[in-house]
Order: sequence, then structure tokens, then C-alpha cells
Amino acid sequence: MRLSLYTDFSLRLLVYLAAVPVGKPVGARLIAAKYQVSGHHMQKVAQGLRRLGCIESVSGRNGGLRLAVRPEALRIGDVVEAMEGAGCLVDCAEGPCMLQGACLLKVAMDRAERKFFDELRNYTVADMLRGPTVARLERMMRAA
Repeated sequence: MRLSLYTDFSLRLLVYLAAVPVGKPVGARLIAAKYQVSGHHMQKVAQGLRRLGCIESVSGRNGGLRLAVRPEALRIGDVVEAMEGAGCLVDCAEGPCMLQGACLLKVAMDRAERKFFDELRNYTVADMLRGPTVARLERMMRAA
């Protein structure tokens, strides 16, 4: 299984915002620059995370993005499922597939995908701020 770049950036954005002092907004382009990724893509990701209610925008001169939910409440599996969608590993409608409706491959893949999301639900965004991750994020934030 491979996560889309959109999901990857979503998780990176959430982890970054979780490391910022509570309530301090940060611009999507600044976060993108710190991760050395596309600012345009990061802004699209921010829009998606706002629609999900994970982050919020703060307007004004010192505006930007901040978490709308405590990092302890943001489950990685929920975010990944929301970004990737469920039941997408095998698309029986695309084909043609002569086995459609008589094949257990879709069932097996959907069950595996569900277990994948369930395992990721054991972790929160706050959990990602432990160990070397938080030290690296702090260095990134201090860098010019």
C-alpha cells in the first residue's frame, strides 16, 4: 500500500502544527518551505484539512494555520482514511473484470485495508512528537 502525496503532506502539516506553541498560526507556504515541498500542494492540503475540521485559518497580518483539534485527539488512521478513502485498493468496476461479483479479492483487500486503518488509529498526532521527531522539528522551526 502506498499513501498519496496529498496524505503524506497532510500528516506532515498536522505534525508541524502540533509542534508549534498552542494557538500560534503558521503559514502553509512557510511549512512547505521547512519541509522543502511545494507550497501550492501544501495550500491544497491545508484546504482539505480545514474542510475536515482538523485545522483552522486565522486571518490578518499574523494569520496562518493552527490545529482546530488537540493533537491527542487526531488519530493518524482517521486522517489517512479521510484522505485516501476506504475500499479503494481494488476497483472491481474498472476493468473489465470477468470475475466481478464472484471473486473474493475485493473482500480480502478491503479487510486488509480496514486493519491498516485500525492499526494507524492506535497513534495520534501527539504520539508523533516523541523522540527524535520533536528535536528535528524544533531545529527546522529555528532554521532561517
